[in-house]
Amino acid sequence: MIVLIESSAEFPSVSVCDEQGLLLWDEVGVDRQSHAEKLPMMVQRAVDFARAEGKEIAAVAFQEGPGSYTGLRIGVSLAKGLCFGLSVPLISVSGFVSLAMVALEKHPTCSEAWVMMDARRDEVYALQVMREGGAVGRVKPEILPSERVVGYGSHTVFAGNANEKVKRLLLAEDSVFWDESPRASHMLGMAVESFQRGEFVDLAYYEPFYLKDFVAGVSKKFSL
Repeated sequence: MIVLIESSAEFPSVSVCDEQGLLLWDEVGVDRQSHAEKLPMMVQRAVDFARAEGKEIAAVAFQEGPGSYTGLRIGVSLAKGLCFGLSVPLISVSGFVSLAMVALEKHPTCSEAWVMMDARRDEVYALQVMREGGAVGRVKPEILPSERVVGYGSHTVFAGNANEKVKRLLLAEDSVFWDESPRASHMLGMAVESFQRGEFVDLAYYEPFYLKDFVAGVSKKFSL
């Protein structure tokens, strides 16, 4: 079994799947920013579930971010501790890419997904993922409206917690909006692929993708 841990979002989540990608157990926290209090117990319940099923945990998958420093710090500590304790490898999964892939799966008429997580004011962290071709570049800070986020329409799905901001600043009413933030269960496909390929990270040196201070630079606002 693979234990999947997501701690970058407001609500932490933990899932368990088998090595073929079947989701067996899933729990999402009900309290915002409850990572320090709730996440250790959620991870323990996942481990208890695996043991009750009589199955060994073969790996731990961690959602690498980006996200808040506190949430990721707590999550990566739990993930590493579990790996060390069980002598199993750690898999790192991009939260933005995994969320985008699930968004495209749920919206088959869309050819691209933009994952946008709220920063502050008119700012977001954004990543574009194409159905054919995968991620375009890396997660970057953007000030909306942005010259990089153009050409959207009915073929585009926006996912993340910044949809209201996107609707207001991009005038993107014709696009599809999926109000979903990263969850452990979204990681399942990418985690299983990494496990089957033997793609693991170095436990000693691994660090998640912490959000730094917003550094988008000079505003790229322009008239749409």
